Amino acid sequence: MTQPLMLDLDLPRLLHDESLVSFLQPLVSAKRKAVFGMEALVRGVLPEASLLLPPGLLFSLARDFETRLALDRLCRKKAFEAFAPIFRKHRHLMLSINVDASIISASTLNSGHVVNLAKQFGVPPGNVIIEIIESRAADTHSLFEFVKEYKKKGFLIALDDVGAGHSNLDRIPAIKPHIIKIDRSLVKGIHDLFHQREITRSLVRMAGKIGAMALGEGVECVPEVVTLMEMGVDIFQGYYFGYPQPADKHPADVREPIDAVAAAFKSHTVEKINARKLQSKADRALAKAICEQLSHTPSEMVDLALSELITKSPFLECLYVLDMAGIQISSTICSPEKLAQAVRLLYEPACKGTDHSLKEYFLPLKAGLSCYTTECYISMATGNSCITVSIVYTDCTGKKRILCADIHRDTL
Repeated sequence: MTQPLMLDLDLPRLLHDESLVSFLQPLVSAKRKAVFGMEALVRGVLPEASLLLPPGLLFSLARDFETRLALDRLCRKKAFEAFAPIFRKHRHLMLSINVDASIISASTLNSGHVVNLAKQFGVPPGNVIIEIIESRAADTHSLFEFVKEYKKKGFLIALDDVGAGHSNLDRIPAIKPHIIKIDRSLVKGIHDLFHQREITRSLVRMAGKIGAMALGEGVECVPEVVTLMEMGVDIFQGYYFGYPQPADKHPADVREPIDAVAAAFKSHTVEKINARKLQSKADRALAKAICEQLSHTPSEMVDLALSELITKSPFLECLYVLDMAGIQISSTICSPEKLAQAVRLLYEPACKGTDHSLKEYFLPLKAGLSCYTTECYISMATGNSCITVSIVYTDCTGKKRILCADIHRDTL
C-alpha cells in the first residue's frame, strides 16, 4: 500500500510524455432515464509501476503557475481525446471538463485554449460544460470575464462543489451558471440528516431562481437520489449510476439503476402522502381535543390547563394561546422532557405578550382558515424539530382564541 509514496513522481516527465488518461463518469437525467453527458476525470499513468495517479496528487505536484497551467491544459486535451470518438456516434452527449480556477488570470483570459480544442476534436461549444470551483479563483474580475466570454461563445458553465465550506455563495448570482453542482458533503446521507436537507433545499431553490439546473454529485445509494428528486433535482453523478471508466466502456447503461430509483421514488412519494394524511389527521384531532377542554376553561386557569394537557401526548413540545391579533395571552407550556434537551442559551419559550402576528402559523388563520399545520422547522422554544398546528376555538366567554401546539417530528 505504501509503494506509490516511494516512487519518484516526475511531473515534468509525465507532462512531456503526456502520460495522462481521462476516465469518464456518466451524468444522468432521472426524468429522461438516460445518460446525457460525461465528466472527464484525469489520471496520471505510471506504466513501469502499473499505477494510476489521482488528480489531487498530480495537482499537488504542480507548485508553480506555469506547471499548473500546463497540467490543466493537458487534462483538457485528454478529456476531448477520450470523448470525441464517443461523440461521433452519440451527438446528443455533453462533455464536462474541469478548469482550474487558479490559472484564470489576465494573462490566460484570451488564450482560446478550450475553443481550439473543441474545434480540433469536432465538439460544438453547446456540448461542452466547463466546470469551475470558483473559490480557487484568486482574480475575481478575470473569473467573471472568463465566464462571460465562454458563455458568449456558447459553452455551458457549471460551478463545482457548491455548498462545501470554501464556496463563496455571493459569487453564484453574479456568475449565473447553467449548472450548480451540489457538493457530495451535503449529498452523503442526506436522507437521514435534516440540516443537510435544508441547506440543499435552499441551494436548489436558488438554482431555480437564477435559471440554473441543480446537479447532485457523489450519489451512492437510492435514498440519496430519491431525497434529491423530492427537492426537484433531476441530474445526478456518482457511484450509484457509474464509476469513472475508460472511454471504451461508454456510454454506460444506466437503465437498471434508474428503474430502481424510479420505482423507489414512486413508492416513497405515495407512502409519504399517505403517512402525511394520517399524521395530519392525528395532529388535528389532538389539537381539537385540547381546544375542547380549553373552551370550558376560565382565562385565569388556562396556564394550569395547558400544563395538564401537555401530557396528553409524548409528542407535544409546547402549548400556548394567542388572541385573534396574534398576541400571546398564555405562558408557553413546554414538555419537561423536551425542554430538558434544549440549549438554554439559544432557545427560549416565548412569554405572554409576544407578538406572533407575522408567524406562518398565524397568518393563514387571519386570512380565514380555522386550522393550519406548518412545515417542519426548528423550535425556538426547545431547539427540537417540530411542526405547529394552530387552530381557532371559542373560549368560555365567547371570545375566539388560537391554540398553538408544537408537535415533535423526529427528522434530525
